[in-house]
Amino acid sequence: MRNEYPQVVGIGSTVYDTLMVVDGFPQEDTKMQGVETKVQGGGPCATALVAAQKLGVTTAYMGTIGDDPFGTFMMDDLKKWNVNTDYVKVIPDTVSFHAVVVLNQKTASRTCVWNKGTVAAPTAEDLNEEVIKNAKVLHLDGHMLDAAIYAAKKCKEWGVKVSHDAGGTYPGIEKLMEYVDWLIPSEEFALKMTGAATAEEAAQKLYETYHPELVVLTQGVKGGILLDEKGMRHYDSYKVEVKDSNGCGDTFHGAFVAGKIHGLSNDDACKYASAAAAIKCTRLGARYGMANDQECRAFLKERGVEL
Repeated sequence: MRNEYPQVVGIGSTVYDTLMVVDGFPQEDTKMQGVETKVQGGGPCATALVAAQKLGVTTAYMGTIGDDPFGTFMMDDLKKWNVNTDYVKVIPDTVSFHAVVVLNQKTASRTCVWNKGTVAAPTAEDLNEEVIKNAKVLHLDGHMLDAAIYAAKKCKEWGVKVSHDAGGTYPGIEKLMEYVDWLIPSEEFALKMTGAATAEEAAQKLYETYHPELVVLTQGVKGGILLDEKGMRHYDSYKVEVKDSNGCGDTFHGAFVAGKIHGLSNDDACKYASAAAAIKCTRLGARYGMANDQECRAFLKERGVEL
């Protein structure tokens, strides 16, 4: 086991992905030849950890995983990207979360079919509190909710920042929200969660209801909305030629966390995360295509942005 504590601990989903690139989406009950195939690790939380790790921040994944070939691959893949797996509990004779992603290279759109497997979610007893207590950020994605809520409550006591990739309105998710410092919802989540008519109204309602330190509402190619003690403003996305959007949102979340740990302001962290997401879109593979810190800063400098 490593001696140093990771800067970011993630509790949430990790997924075995088979990415199949095709020339057009297949019709039902037909066969077609694929263009390219990648087997890769996925899941919002775990993929965000890889993004942060590639940007120079130390990370660890904490949770449960099966001892099946899917789980073995995911553990090996996290290790390949230098994400610490010392605190993962492997459950014998269970099937891990896995998915098939079909990417239409003509439109850059993707369709995902997933199976959550049979692995039981972690409990509070499965978490290493000493590691979480000594982290700078706990990153969550709404999965493994009971363990996430327990850890987030503890982080409030310990002064550890809690980052939440709010992508799904899962049952009971509101119980987590009050413990979140950096709330990063998708526009879809924000509108559904609040019933607001606009993204701006949704961001404001989330901010007033749950009192996070900041809300960063993501809107894809439109950029997004940043709301903190300075008020509400928009941040831009960067126009690129999209090759593969898979993992783009997870990259944004990991890069925002990394940017904050690097000492960036909220506004600059949004620019940094948008750059990381844009670079990822130009490359095939959710994790293979992620940028490092130097690439992100060079990308922004080319566009007149100095961090």
